Amino acid sequence: NPQNLLSANIASIFRNSLSEIPVKLATIPPFLILVAPRHTRSQRSYRYIIPDRQIILDNDIVQLVCVKCEKTNHGQDQPHDFYSCDACYWKESQSLSIATTDAKVLCYCGTCLTKLHKDLAHEITNHDTKKIDMNRHKLNLFAVLCIETSHYVAFVKFKQQNQRHEWMFFDSMSDRIHNEKNIPLVDRVPDFDRWIDDAEQDKYFFQDLDRIRSQARPSSQKFDENAMRQLRLFRDGIVFFYENSC
Repeated sequence: NPQNLLSANIASIFRNSLSEIPVKLATIPPFLILVAPRHTRSQRSYRYIIPDRQIILDNDIVQLVCVKCEKTNHGQDQPHDFYSCDACYWKESQSLSIATTDAKVLCYCGTCLTKLHKDLAHEITNHDTKKIDMNRHKLNLFAVLCIETSHYVAFVKFKQQNQRHEWMFFDSMSDRIHNEKNIPLVDRVPDFDRWIDDAEQDKYFFQDLDRIRSQARPSSQKFDENAMRQLRLFRDGIVFFYENSC
């Protein structure tokens, strides 16, 4: 956190990490697990982290590779426009060594595609060539694990049968019996999406959380339930889980 920011989006942290190395994803992952950065084992780099509900796997994140010449979109001197052509791929697939276990984006650079189509004449009408649009590949947030010392809670997205979803809150130590047994809690969080919107749009959102935070610890009975859960989400969020929506 070189700029000493009060908060940051986990997607921005992820992008910055890739650009600093620099590196790109070689495949489109079915799942992505992001961990909040820390200065030390007990000190986070950012006071608050906003979990983006969706991460778009664009050209800045995923490395496109031409299946013909193996040129990539990595680097300023490399081609940046890549195309898909199923007819060309299936015609050549026997001679191409493409790993089938990874969700690679099968594509051609403009130069290779032009060469492949050069002598096709009227047959080109059977080729459905499309420019690769990486914006259609998205990862959706489905869980956040939050840890304060040894007390962990989680926010998990629950999918309903009508394709809608709702967020649930799980507390591993909501209460105790005779100070011996922990009583877990599972509860609905109907305002989860609104919290994210407020965190991204309201410039005073985290200042208000700071004010609440200075009054008492999240375990204190002085805390409003919503305020406590917001603190757990934005302050204690440590692991963010995403799944491929395609």
